[in-house]
Amino acid sequence: MEKGQKKYTIKEVSKKLKVSVGKLKEWEESFSHALYVQRTKTGARLYSDFEIETLKKIKILKDHHINDDHVNFILDTNYEVERDDDISETTSPEMVDMLVSLQNDTTETIQQLNESFAQVKEEIILDLKEEIKTELNAGHHKTKSLIQSYSHLVVDRAEHTQEEITKLRQDIHREEEEKLFIQHKLEEREEQFQEFVLAYRQSAAAKQRFPNWLKIFKMKKEGSMDLN
Repeated sequence: MEKGQKKYTIKEVSKKLKVSVGKLKEWEESFSHALYVQRTKTGARLYSDFEIETLKKIKILKDHHINDDHVNFILDTNYEVERDDDISETTSPEMVDMLVSLQNDTTETIQQLNESFAQVKEEIILDLKEEIKTELNAGHHKTKSLIQSYSHLVVDRAEHTQEEITKLRQDIHREEEEKLFIQHKLEEREEQFQEFVLAYRQSAAAKQRFPNWLKIFKMKKEGSMDLN
């Protein structure tokens, strides 16, 4: 890197990219092949514009939930440049321009991929909505058919139950009439029996009185014969 190029602390980079300090340290370990961060003698991290651009690419990829292996693969599509504190003096301006162009192309490709992902996601959501709508309509028709079938079944069952209730009422009414008839017959027989008992008692009492009359009649007849 050219001497005098502006350097940024990790806090400045965190604020610039809106990425936590902890996440920047994590990315430094996960993508060490493409991301090299200089350190001061005291161990403080210093970032150049090059590292910031690389971190921007990483952030875009991670924001779209691309895993670390795929991120490394995308970053490796750029030409690898041997880097210490400065770019090798043998590096030509044409090479630098080509690297910048490749970086820009990579950024554009990522953006296109993001747009493609968004479009595919929207298409998938629309397809899912249509599929769900179709399933719901099919379920609605099926449910409606089941309700109609159950309704007819309930009506038929209710009519059958009503017929059974009517028949049961008729049977109960007939049994009550039979009970009343039997009770009436029993009362008639009881009345006849009482009449028979009364007649029998009257007859027995009459038989007891008849011999006394006969005896008195004989005594009177004998008395009249003696007078003669």
